[in-house]
Amino acid sequence: MAKKISIVIPNYNGVDILKKTLPNVIKYSQNAQIIIVDDASSDKSVTYIHKHFKKIKVVRLKKNVGFAQAVNKGVYMSDGEYVVLLNSDVSPRRNYIKYALRHFDKDR
Repeated sequence: MAKKISIVIPNYNGVDILKKTLPNVIKYSQNAQIIIVDDASSDKSVTYIHKHFKKIKVVRLKKNVGFAQAVNKGVYMSDGEYVVLLNSDVSPRRNYIKYALRHFDKDR
């Protein structure tokens, strides 16, 4: 049975970076829940995500709390059995989730 995966990406004023990386996150994270935690950005990050990536869940923080708290909020909001944390500047490659999950396989 396939495991439910959640991808959590913290973001702070990273609209230009997200434009470059989100297409690969979506392409190579098929069937995964994708959550972007916006850490009170003042740029157009949230508007861009809502306009171009309707299936991505956006969690908006009212004030900038930093990386650790933003990630913790994303994990809390996730539905996955496993959570993958990605920085906003990461552009994953094919099968990255498969390779990561091998480390959790009991029969390995």
